[in-house]
Amino acid sequence: MIKDRDAYARLRENEHWDALRAMSLDESIAVLEALLTSELMDIAVFPDDDQPVSLARSLGIPDQRLQKPA
Repeated sequence: MIKDRDAYARLRENEHWDALRAMSLDESIAVLEALLTSELMDIAVFPDDDQPVSLARSLGIPDQRLQKPA
């Protein structure tokens, strides 16, 4: 039984961030892609949405890094 809710919440928050920090880049990308293509995005509201061309461009990743190798 949880007796100290605040302490438990802090513990869970720390565990949450530790799990995210332990993820590899590929795992992080997979989670992001899953979220972006999930039904959660159907209900998400972005009042200042400027309809970016792509996530990479909206993050400011240079065009050179976006080119696929030939």
